[in-house]
Amino acid sequence: MKKTTLVLMVAGLFAASYAMALPKTTVENSTIENENKDVNNTATEKSKINSGIEAVGAEIKDSEIYNKNTRVTNEAKEGSKINSGVELNNAKVTEGSLIDNKNTEVINKAEGKSKINSGIEANDATIKGSTLINENTNVKNTAKGGSIINSGIEANGAKILDGSKLENTNQNVTNIAEDKSKINSGIEANGATIKDGSTITNENIGRVENTAKGGSKINSGIELNNANVTDGSTIKNTNKDVTNEATNKALINSGIQANNADIKNSTIINTNDGVKNKADNSVINSGINLGD
Repeated sequence: MKKTTLVLMVAGLFAASYAMALPKTTVENSTIENENKDVNNTATEKSKINSGIEAVGAEIKDSEIYNKNTRVTNEAKEGSKINSGVELNNAKVTEGSLIDNKNTEVINKAEGKSKINSGIEANDATIKGSTLINENTNVKNTAKGGSIINSGIEANGAKILDGSKLENTNQNVTNIAEDKSKINSGIEANGATIKDGSTITNENIGRVENTAKGGSKINSGIELNNANVTDGSTIKNTNKDVTNEATNKALINSGIQANNADIKNSTIINTNDGVKNKADNSVINSGINLGD
């Protein structure tokens, strides 16, 4: 069956959202494509910018969503928010749908309790028989002053069912977090339910550098804290040519962290090749942590 292709007029939709509360959207048997090339987004003083795809609470069936960022710079300050990725929080992604997000030569800078998403957010979503793919190539994330950056996949509290796949790749990525900030360039699935032979795969390959200072946190691996992983599901993480440096009560995870998780009849694999860890009054995990 031929799918309908939708062209998003992002600025217009975003402006309309201020005028009235829009109903939840259903996307069925369709294709949505959004591309940002040579784009600069600067948000200050509690502003909001969307140059990506927002589908919060939407129902996506048998459809494909593509978002691509090439030579994009996002700079958020003073409690502002920028989305150049895909937001699917509380959404339903079902019936073989595909969500594909690519970041190439992207710079994210967040300061002063700001937030940037250039990856995929699918917190509290239901992902059923579908695939989420996120790729970061030549990406630099810098978060300061209690800010948050996601260039990976967030699926905290999500239901990942029926053989679904979450795939994330970092190649030539630099993450710098300072002053109680947080960066995720990996996969977060804390509190998630992962079952029915579903697969979560994360790869850090070809120079990934994580530097966390002053009570900050970086995840470039897989977080499964308080998650349920059952029924033949697979969790796989690979680190190749990775450098982790944490100082002054900071935390870095480039491995698999699954504290207080319930894991049954499933497989967990973590591989390190050419990894350097340096911790000073801090914590680094590049292995498998099933409980401190």
